[in-house]
Amino acid sequence: MTSVIGKVASDEDINNFERDQLMEMAGVIDNVSDCLGFCMSEDGDTLSQWRGYADDGRGVSIGFSQEFLTAITRSNRFVQLQKVIYNLDNQKQRVREVFPKVKQLISEGALSLPTRGSLLSSKTEEQFQTELERYLSKSRALFNTFTALQPIWFSFKNPAFREENEWRLAMGIMPDDETDYRTANGRLVPYQAIEFPAINGATKMIEHLILGPKNSTPLRVIESFLRRYGFDNVSLSVSTASYR
Repeated sequence: MTSVIGKVASDEDINNFERDQLMEMAGVIDNVSDCLGFCMSEDGDTLSQWRGYADDGRGVSIGFSQEFLTAITRSNRFVQLQKVIYNLDNQKQRVREVFPKVKQLISEGALSLPTRGSLLSSKTEEQFQTELERYLSKSRALFNTFTALQPIWFSFKNPAFREENEWRLAMGIMPDDETDYRTANGRLVPYQAIEFPAINGATKMIEHLILGPKNSTPLRVIESFLRRYGFDNVSLSVSTASYR
């Protein structure tokens, strides 16, 4: 995100000094904030996904309904459903949406730390304090403008991952937010449990389920399992991906 802000700042003819300050501010936000995400893919049957995320093809691919995912965002205002953006031009376009406000705040002194003056141009303490308060106010507004980008921030991903066609349920968090923790791949990972929203009988949670190319569970067992836990009318299929 920091590099994207720098590129947009250059495109917007913001001078190098101010651009570097904007990137430094973005770096601070990046260091003090984080995002929790539930990651999904548009394509439920991709070989690289089976290998990377489904026990090397022994797992299953769960196709959640978009209506259900949208209901989660309606029931929790901190959660957003977002499509991951891989293309740099599209990433820059999303960041550029806030730059009219950014440029306005810069022109109002958000990046101009006041000084007490010089021997040739001294200021009274009252003048200095007034300028300092204005600077701090505009600087906070600029910081908040970038912080508001955080949900978009975490939808950006390196184009090398574009075959994942990823979507995310994402929630921004700050260091003092309460989270639970689990271990995964030798590291400690924070998480928050999100309650499923109350949905009417017409809203399906799961649309379909695909067995991985190495999953040996009979379909009849999967069907019985789904019925047992109240998931009716879920379409079942076996992966068409081949390891050979």
